[in-house]
Amino acid sequence: MRNKNLKKITYGALILIMALFQFSCRSAYELGYVKAKPMSDSKLFHHLIDSSLNYESFYVKKFSANITIDGIKKGFKGSIKVQKDSLIWMTINAPVGGIEVARLLISKDTVKMINRHPDKTYFIDDFDYLEDKLKMDLNFAIIQSILTNSVFQTPNGEKQKAFIRNFKGKIIDNKYVFISDKARKIDRKLKKDKLKRLARFNYQKFVIDPSLMRITDVHVKDFEEGRNVNIQYRDFKNFGQNKFPQRVSFQVQDSKHLLSCNIKFKTITFDDKLRFSFKISDKYKRIYP
Repeated sequence: MRNKNLKKITYGALILIMALFQFSCRSAYELGYVKAKPMSDSKLFHHLIDSSLNYESFYVKKFSANITIDGIKKGFKGSIKVQKDSLIWMTINAPVGGIEVARLLISKDTVKMINRHPDKTYFIDDFDYLEDKLKMDLNFAIIQSILTNSVFQTPNGEKQKAFIRNFKGKIIDNKYVFISDKARKIDRKLKKDKLKRLARFNYQKFVIDPSLMRITDVHVKDFEEGRNVNIQYRDFKNFGQNKFPQRVSFQVQDSKHLLSCNIKFKTITFDDKLRFSFKISDKYKRIYP
């Protein structure tokens, strides 16, 4: 009798462990489960802000990535630290062996990078460097927003309006969508084949899943540069009160270049006390890219 009870307890424990394992390994949320209900732009925006990350620091202890630039593929690993509205720190490691190849530190006005192999060089520059490399109009706030699955506005040379005044909300295919308010003007000019008159426009679209109230897709069109940017966030999971994606992919394309990157976050923590070590050895040579 005792053996039978022990077998039942053991069997039950195994089922429980398997269930927990399956739950922990799958995405915590399935997209499109909740029906999108009509609401005002203001209410949708505040729901989006209320569900955004609540953090002071954000630490990706491990990530793996694959990047393709004009058909050339590379893989790497690394870690990311973000001190909200202050610093972004990243290490890039070789895919095999884990040797650190480069270290990056971004503040609100400066980009610093140490290149450990093979040249042992470093540089200090402004955001023009990243804009040139990534083929995007960037500033600190945009990079932080992309990394933390937050809403942002691209610079367009005009005085920036508040988001709620610059975007209109819609429901498309059971998803909430925020589209830049100039979208209608863009559509009209495209239909009339007046592409040259669109140079001063930036078109942005954010797709928001109603079951998460988080951004799942971002589309940006820069007509002046002829550039398209697409970002996808997938595999959302719970981290305390925060919901955050495990996979981020983006693609940047213009008439000459195509850059795509897929990133998988493996270990994430929030509000740790972080150190942003960035010591440059005297043996390293400064370059001016």
